[in-house]
Amino acid sequence: MASVTMKINGREVKAEKGEPILSAIRAQGIKVPTLCHMDGLEPYGACRMCMVEVGSGERTKLVTSCNFPAEEGLEIKTDTKRVHRNRAMLAEILLARSPGAKKVQQLAASLGVTKSRFKTEEPTDCILCGLCVRVCDEIVGASAIGFEGRGTQRMVGTPFYVDPDTCIACGACSELCPTGAIHMEQLTKQRWKKEVGGTQRLCRYARMGLVSYKVCPNNLDCATCEVDQNLIDEYGTNPIFALAPGKKKRAKKLAQFMLKEDRYYSKGHTWVKVLGEHARIGMDDFAQRVVGEIASASLTVAPGDIVQKGQAAIEVSNNGHKATLLFPMSGKVTRVNQLLEDDPSVINEDCYQRGWLYMLEPEDQYRQSHELVSPSQSAHWLLAESDSLFGTITQSGGAALSDGGELLPNFSRNLSDKEWQKITERFFSKI
Repeated sequence: MASVTMKINGREVKAEKGEPILSAIRAQGIKVPTLCHMDGLEPYGACRMCMVEVGSGERTKLVTSCNFPAEEGLEIKTDTKRVHRNRAMLAEILLARSPGAKKVQQLAASLGVTKSRFKTEEPTDCILCGLCVRVCDEIVGASAIGFEGRGTQRMVGTPFYVDPDTCIACGACSELCPTGAIHMEQLTKQRWKKEVGGTQRLCRYARMGLVSYKVCPNNLDCATCEVDQNLIDEYGTNPIFALAPGKKKRAKKLAQFMLKEDRYYSKGHTWVKVLGEHARIGMDDFAQRVVGEIASASLTVAPGDIVQKGQAAIEVSNNGHKATLLFPMSGKVTRVNQLLEDDPSVINEDCYQRGWLYMLEPEDQYRQSHELVSPSQSAHWLLAESDSLFGTITQSGGAALSDGGELLPNFSRNLSDKEWQKITERFFSKI
């Protein structure tokens, strides 16, 4: 990666272009407070404590250094009155929200703040830093917790406010929580003690995939378990951070399309992610790239509706061309993605996460999921679909490929209605 030259507090330094400037600042031995940052997780910028001033003269601005990219000629100041004043203000707000959190108290004290001018009617230890949510998704790959609500009603919770079957009691969220507000590991173990017994009471390291099979011999009391301590000593940390199974579930590029290997796929290019007794459904990156920048999206059913496999799930359009994608499973719709009603472009930006379509209670989930393209078969299947697509579009008269053989963005606008119909019949009308 190319390097750039910047100035930090007047001193010229080198950094990799595009890397967060927080890394370059800390490499100079300069301390920058953070609450929501952890190396290895995607920058989030929630706590704002890492703010610095960038620019020169009167043309400066405050930015969060954890997610602001390094650029050639950037001037960074970490020790100005403006920076200290705003960090202190943030510390007061955090103290008002979480007055009993020791880490918040310590951070505020380091900034010269011992009390807050603000008051909160219902104080909470959760500061919405998102560390627990992100580590569960990005490192563990369980996605057992997430954010619920907006604005002042925003909180960390579990899907549908029920105990998630996807939690493996790894303890990663509790370890990273700066205020001790999250107790997922403890709650999950309590539920297992009540609901799971005998050979079904697996050791959490079997659930992590560290060992192939092991029944817990210690009544789920990991703190006094010799196996647990030996593994922590061996890895030097919670093994989940070393294994990082969530990183293996990140989308990878095959041919010119992104694939998530933790889900099932229909041959009509919708995906299914099993979440306990529910299934989340969306359209895959192949479908999104073929349709192009989706201008409108119409969900065909509502929560409570019973749907059948092969029934129309969503109609999307772009440049006058329409495509209908089908339900990959039969079942009861429990939730629709409200984001799509206001902004269908979410599918373009993130079809595998924020751009999902429905939550479903499937009929005979095991049988239906095994009728789809399995995670282990998905890469081979997508490569075959890619070859078929390129064979189809090279026969068309519309320009779809660049000189280098890459798919042109929004290539569907260059296709005639007849050519587009051929594409939709070949790739979107099957289950």
